[in-house]
Amino acid sequence: MNLLIVGNSAAGTAAIEAIRRHDGQSSIVQISDEPHSLYSRCLLSYYLAGTIPLDALQYRERDFHTTMRVQLHAGKRAVELDPSRQEVRCDDGKVYPFDKLLIATGSSAKLPENLPTGIEGICVLRTIDDVEMIRKKVKHARNAVVLGGGLIGMKAACALRECGLETKVVVRSNRVLSQMIDEEASQILIERLRQNGIDVLKETDVAGIRTRENALVGVRTDQGQDFPCELLIVAKGVHPNIELIQGTDIKKRWGIETNPHMQTSCGNIFAAGDVAETFDIATGEYAINALWTCAVQQGQIAGLNMIGRTTVYDGTVGMNSLDICNTPVISYGITSPKETSQYQMLVRDRRGSNVYKKIILEDHRIKGIILIGRIDNAGVLLSLLRRQADVSAFEDELLDDQFDFGRLVGHGDPSVIAQY
Repeated sequence: MNLLIVGNSAAGTAAIEAIRRHDGQSSIVQISDEPHSLYSRCLLSYYLAGTIPLDALQYRERDFHTTMRVQLHAGKRAVELDPSRQEVRCDDGKVYPFDKLLIATGSSAKLPENLPTGIEGICVLRTIDDVEMIRKKVKHARNAVVLGGGLIGMKAACALRECGLETKVVVRSNRVLSQMIDEEASQILIERLRQNGIDVLKETDVAGIRTRENALVGVRTDQGQDFPCELLIVAKGVHPNIELIQGTDIKKRWGIETNPHMQTSCGNIFAAGDVAETFDIATGEYAINALWTCAVQQGQIAGLNMIGRTTVYDGTVGMNSLDICNTPVISYGITSPKETSQYQMLVRDRRGSNVYKKIILEDHRIKGIILIGRIDNAGVLLSLLRRQADVSAFEDELLDDQFDFGRLVGHGDPSVIAQY
């Protein structure tokens, strides 16, 4: 059987490993638009900050594809898919046939329309090449602005400050990490950022830039502020790379629709990672969760189903974790519901110690979690969320720093214990 994988990151790698655990015979061909060997995008900000070397980005051995007997075609882009002919054409004109196809093309950074392209000093943080470009600029820069207060924006800001640059974060919303935490938790982190020399401008946007000889020298905000700036990192989120299915009958919404087997509406074509819409356990809806852990899980499920080992993907939980100025932050599921009447909020706020915990419940089942400062019991809380277990017997203990699996066993509730 001819298996074709488009994309060479978390989902594609996980699919290869799942396939080869059970199938040593099928041909696997992989296409990647990046020339680099496998590396972790999650660690790029640490490489930018200089806290890890380039080699530490590698998350598989350099001979991975040889060992797995995969024909890797790197540095070329898949541009056209013909489902009826079961072929993918690349930008160099070469055509690759397949019996089963996995689309794992990931996502790309969103770029604001009001920012010009081709200006030296305006960058994104998505690839090794992006980081190398930023590192060169850092050597001669004194001031940096990060546009966007999401996960990538926070990591970029901390890395730039670590490099010694005066760093500002410009955020359109009223808080940082607005997709990950609530306003109270955000305020704790903003204070930590400011204590470490990173200024945060809320409810503000970049309205324009100043250049000299095609190089960035300043930014202007929509609040009338003007800052010197030699480096502007755009971190306004990502969009799924679904261009390959344009012109086909494969169903899509925000991303490519998939079923619990990671199949698309075309039965022999699968999708996984940042391009795939999957069931979200917390919200009960289909959505894209552009997270490394989700991509790995989905890639594994897709790989197994591609070789006929029927496996069901239970669904996604939006999960995020990072460290901001030595303050660990974790969130799962629904963290800032717009309509609160159907939810119960459990909160423990110890801001003086940079500790904040919040659990969102619906009908005695965990729908969301925020942990700042003390994250020791994140694992057991996530397990309860994923299984949608009834926690009514021990709700008053969920926020305890010592709450763990042992507490569940101590309650002796077979309906809960049996789920572990």
